Order: sequence, then C-alpha cells, then structure tokens
Amino acid sequence: MALQWLKNYAAKQRVLGIDRCNDLVGVATAALKPTSLLDVGCGDGSMMVKYFRTLPSDCHGIEGAPAEMERARQRGIKVVSCDLNGRWPFQENQFDTVLSSQVIEHVHNTRLFAEEMFRVLKPGGTAVVASENLCSLLNWLALTLGYTPFSLMQVCGRYLGNPLGLHYGEPHEESLPIEHPAFSGVCGHIRVLTVRQARELFEWAGFEILEARSVSILPLPDGLSKALEGVITNRGHYLFMQVRKPQK
Repeated sequence: MALQWLKNYAAKQRVLGIDRCNDLVGVATAALKPTSLLDVGCGDGSMMVKYFRTLPSDCHGIEGAPAEMERARQRGIKVVSCDLNGRWPFQENQFDTVLSSQVIEHVHNTRLFAEEMFRVLKPGGTAVVASENLCSLLNWLALTLGYTPFSLMQVCGRYLGNPLGLHYGEPHEESLPIEHPAFSGVCGHIRVLTVRQARELFEWAGFEILEARSVSILPLPDGLSKALEGVITNRGHYLFMQVRKPQK
C-alpha cells in the first residue's frame, strides 16, 4: 500500500517535471523566432503548434512513427524519416534553429548526432536540447539503493532492475522487430548524459554553450524543486541546453 502511494506520488511529480521541461524547451525555441526550424523527433508536431502562434515558413521534422509523421504533416511540417545514428538528409547551414527534446538518449552515435546538429545549423544558429540527466538526485538515490537508475530501466522493451520504477516488470510496446537495427534505441535509452557530459560533448562538436542546466529535482515536490534548482545544481532529472554555432 505504501509502495503504491509512493509510486502515485512519483508519477504526479514526474508529469509536473516533464511538463515544466517541455515548457522551457518550447518557450526558448519560440523566443528565437526562427524562419527555418528543424525538430528532431517531432512526434505529431504538437509541441511546435503549442508554442508557435504561426509555424516558421520553413518548418521541418524528423520522425520515425508513421502515424505521428502523418499528423505532423497535416499540421504543415515537412517530415522525413531517417536513422538518427547516421547523416541527416539536410544541407549544411540550412536552419536557424534545431530543436531536440527527449531524443539524444535513444541514439547510439551520440557524437555524430551532435555533429549533424552543428552541420545543418547556419552560422550563428541555435540548438535547443533536452534529455534526461544521469546524475539526477532520483538516479543517484536508485544507485545508492543498489538499483538501476530510473533513466536506464528500459532495456530493449522491458523495464528492469528497479522495483521502485513506475513501469517495473512491464513490457514496452514494441513497434519494431527485435532484429531491426533501430530496435534498442526505439525501445530503450542507450546513453543518458549528465549535464557536464552534454556540455563537453557539444563543445567538442564545435558549439558555444549558452546555457546548460538541469530541471525538476525529483522526487521533491515541484514547487520546492523550483526553489532549489539554483542551489542544488545539476541534480534535476532533466537536462536543458541552448548551444550556438559560432559565426564565421
């Protein structure tokens, strides 16, 4: 009974935390006022529509799920599907802004992902990136108890290694056959970065770091988390970054 109450509480705080992270990403992206935008992992396009009064005139997305792609296209987004572990089907210096929320943790070739983001951005362009944070307080607590970090529970379609996890022991819907090369990324997190690690990765790719921090110190209540994020730095469950491609 107590465990179920704890899981219900954690589920509520998780929703508040991811909603706040999404708001941060959406507001930051819209504030850049791009005329050309790429959303990597755009889903059905609802995030763009929510935060942009009018979509940028040149609005592109990358998405793998056919149903999500169709809904995004109906919203006016030019969507393609590609392997995010490889080269992206866009020209160099094509976009003012690149957005990627909760995607980089699903790819194997994290370095190429950052380098492709750099390549397709125009000089002076900005990328807005969000993901989970491996060194969050919640993941640290799990490790202290001898459990798998919450951000790494999902292993190729199963939630394993942490009985405190919301979906522990449950199967994940498998939209690809297990032998498909993208299966592990679609059905699990491959590499979850820390805030420092993400900063160093994007610096290595050539970016200037404008902002790199964490959001939502789970399992604290959301209001308390907001108050402490500036004090307990880099312990939020989500990382948020704005990075810029230098002007030539």
